Amino acid sequence: MKKNILYMAAAALLFSSCSAELDTEPQGGAVSDEQIEEIMNKEPETILDAMMRGAILYMHDGTRIDNTCDTGFMVWNLRMDLQGNDMVLSDLTNWFADEYMFENLRQQTATLTADQWYNYYQIVFLANQVLDRIKLVKEPSQQVYIYQAQALTYRALGYYYLMAIYQDDYMHGGKDKPGVPLQLTVGEALGRTPSTTVYSTIIDDLKNAIQIFEDSGYDPMESPVDIDQSVANMLLARIALTTGDYETAASAAADVIALPYTLMNEEQYTSSGFLDASLPETIWAYTWSSATSTENVSFASWISIFCNYVGMSNNRQIYLQIDERLYNQIPDTDYRKNNFMPVEYMVFPAYSNFKFYNETYYTDEIYMRLSEAYLLKAEAEARDGNDAAAQQTLYELVSKRDSGYTKSTKTGDALLEEIYLQSRIELWGEGHEFYTNKRFNKGVDRTSSANHKHKVVKAAGKEFTYQIPLSIEINSNPYINDADQNPL
Repeated sequence: MKKNILYMAAAALLFSSCSAELDTEPQGGAVSDEQIEEIMNKEPETILDAMMRGAILYMHDGTRIDNTCDTGFMVWNLRMDLQGNDMVLSDLTNWFADEYMFENLRQQTATLTADQWYNYYQIVFLANQVLDRIKLVKEPSQQVYIYQAQALTYRALGYYYLMAIYQDDYMHGGKDKPGVPLQLTVGEALGRTPSTTVYSTIIDDLKNAIQIFEDSGYDPMESPVDIDQSVANMLLARIALTTGDYETAASAAADVIALPYTLMNEEQYTSSGFLDASLPETIWAYTWSSATSTENVSFASWISIFCNYVGMSNNRQIYLQIDERLYNQIPDTDYRKNNFMPVEYMVFPAYSNFKFYNETYYTDEIYMRLSEAYLLKAEAEARDGNDAAAQQTLYELVSKRDSGYTKSTKTGDALLEEIYLQSRIELWGEGHEFYTNKRFNKGVDRTSSANHKHKVVKAAGKEFTYQIPLSIEINSNPYINDADQNPL
């Protein structure tokens, strides 16, 4: 997807609004539906390329109201990670103190509730823009179908997070409850769609997208920036696992593992800073560019111990640490333990993370990587009663990290608990704990932690299901009212 930036700018101007009446040419003249259709049939690949690139960029620079601590997908995830057991905020006076202390979060008037709703529905909106424009193309080329597959995958991503935040876990009470409004075109105003319908729709979309990618011969290894069948399969594995379709989840994760991605070795794992898209595990990422950098509000500026130390970020002298209890469960033979510092050093408090340690906030951001595929596959196999397969899948990952690891002999719930622990260790800080906890029906209990600054107990269930925001949804959508609200 290497096109002239002029087309990108033109497409952004032409297709940025919700309705044809509001679209304007750069010169200011109105663009009719007929003119849009004509343009789409003259140069559909050029226009769609620009739209899709702009949509994907939102993962890096997206924000609702340009808050200092609300820019980009990885920062949205960081705000959720802080609502768990495994991440510690070293001081209670910084930007993320509310998230860490569970204050002003999930009620309908909270800023975070509105932020997450807006950010993920903006992904849905951007995907629907692309899909709506594709409908105007009379003779789609293979490339146009690829953009369709990318947009379907992108929309599924938005809905995966919306459902995970704004409804109970599917297998723990959420299945028979209303989901979020399922908007499949720009401009729709809808009420809450049944959870089963939301999930079945995005699963079908992902399967359709994967088929398009495979039929076109699309190379998933060409670029870590593009959405491809690996991204679609990772999402399919997550969603199928969430909805209890364990065979599909295991198969989708296996399809990713079968590709020529490779697990990082010890040197890469402990010296990369996890902010380098060229790492061999990278499935999907943002690659840094001076033209698109979010600078000192980037993910690195919040999580990197060095950025915080030298005062390059808004998170000065405040660090993100691992919970001592989780650290102590990492064997000494496991090199992942080296990404955390168990003692105070200089100004750094004990258990500070060196996992993300780049000395600048001008860095890449990794959205998906291979290790997660192994963990999803192992979990799906274990939940499906295939303990031997799950033990082997887990061994293939953990034995690469821990020289002393032997294949698990655990079965049933005990095996699932081992997979859960390995997920927490492997994916710490990468934006998974909140969602993994919901899938495993885990609450938060920090009372026995030695280094958590905020001791709290939060039961699994509605404590981790957000209300629909009042300001930007209930007050503006005639199809949703107070009776449709999630309970506090």
